[in-house]
Amino acid sequence: MLLKRLSLGLFIIPSVTIILCLITTIYLNILDLCNPFINGCYSISRVGRSYPVVLLFKPMMIITMILMIAYFFEHYRIFKKFLLNKIYLNLILLSGLVSSFSLLVYIIFLGVEGSEIWRFMRRGGIFIYIISLIISQFLIILTYLKIKNDYQVIISSKIININFYYNVLLITCGIIIILLIDIFSFTTSWYVKNIIQWNYFLLMNLFFLNTYFIWKKLDK
Repeated sequence: MLLKRLSLGLFIIPSVTIILCLITTIYLNILDLCNPFINGCYSISRVGRSYPVVLLFKPMMIITMILMIAYFFEHYRIFKKFLLNKIYLNLILLSGLVSSFSLLVYIIFLGVEGSEIWRFMRRGGIFIYIISLIISQFLIILTYLKIKNDYQVIISSKIININFYYNVLLITCGIIIILLIDIFSFTTSWYVKNIIQWNYFLLMNLFFLNTYFIWKKLDK
């Protein structure tokens, strides 16, 4: 099934790419040995823009963006068969496309130095990417919840329920982080912000893996 392959690819490709880039920069002595998931020694952007791994990072992230677009269009195509509200389906697709193209903006301006506007485009791009991706994924899992009882032959109700609570946890953590750091200016070191960034990236990626298992019953 195409959606299963897209979901698995969206989990594996960015995860492997970033870890591979980190290992390569350490091996080439560009960065010192550390575990950013625990120590927060580097940001993902710092790893990704390092030469020569940027030559791997950017193309693989562009591939990820293309897969994301296909992923949301495929969800739109599948959900359309269930005669769901068209406005609701368009909202899923719109938020997914906004997320995909925001990722592209981040990729384009990653490593570009000089004007403050480039830094703004990078930060703005990744912020909009995260927010719109969470919104689109939440709308998707709500749709699965609506159809799960009528289509238990082809989708797993148990995985859908797990994915729903997982998504709620992801949103809750995101809101708490934004409130503490950005709105209430909670004092947080650069290292702590990097730890949050790396682990939140992993948590967001796991949603795609969860989606893969939703459709596992099709293989039975």
